[in-house]
Amino acid sequence: MIASNNILAGDSVRKPAVAGQFYTANPAELKKEVQGYILGGSTNNIYPKMLISPHAGYIFSGPVAGKGYATIDKNIKTVIIIGPSHHEWFTGVSISNADYYATPLGNVALAKDKIAGLRKNPIVHFVPKADASEHCLEVQLPFLQVALQSFSIIPIITCKVDPAAIADLVYPIIDSSTLVIASSDLSHYHSSMEAKAIDKKTINTILSGNSGDFIDACGETAIRVIMLVAQKSNLTPVLIDARNSWETAPGYGEEARVVGYASLAYYKKQGAIK
Repeated sequence: MIASNNILAGDSVRKPAVAGQFYTANPAELKKEVQGYILGGSTNNIYPKMLISPHAGYIFSGPVAGKGYATIDKNIKTVIIIGPSHHEWFTGVSISNADYYATPLGNVALAKDKIAGLRKNPIVHFVPKADASEHCLEVQLPFLQVALQSFSIIPIITCKVDPAAIADLVYPIIDSSTLVIASSDLSHYHSSMEAKAIDKKTINTILSGNSGDFIDACGETAIRVIMLVAQKSNLTPVLIDARNSWETAPGYGEEARVVGYASLAYYKKQGAIK
């Protein structure tokens, strides 16, 4: 992991909103924890072009997220992260105008040249209140900082918007060194048994590729974007792990009220034509 700390005068840095809450603010402890989650997975030699990854507190979703990040190509240079707005309502998508996103592991540069091109699209805005407190993109960054060598990000927060419009927005800028991540948890606050059944339906929809079918997830829009881009790119989805918060952290919370998580990867089958 190479953290970009060469901040120039006038550069703006988006400070972490949930360090010390969703994950530890101690850099050494954070790196060790994330490395442990990633080492708990298997590379599977699939090197996905896209991931669906959970975004809860690490004690809950970290073990599931780590298995997804264990599969990615370490030479990825640009990461498009798409996730839902949890705190602010708006139309379209919000892309931060910061130069860097900060985490305890260092600063991650935004891909400003590519973002400048995206801003020409009328669905793209910058909504400061949505960006400042949002966790769904931020919690992916320490995993990327541990897993990759050097990279920049395009952070996209979704709200009231057609998934197809976002798919059309990002598809033209995806190249061989780009990873796309849909940041999403699955069902919320059902019993563990109920959650398993609901999440299975959602996962089956994702695996089927039918982007209009049932999905119960806070990042539903991001997931549908991924599914549409997969269709355009001839990518195949595979389930890596699926568990809920009672299964990952039974010492916290209760079995009657859980949140579901899943890691899924999209890859190009050998011999597939774009």
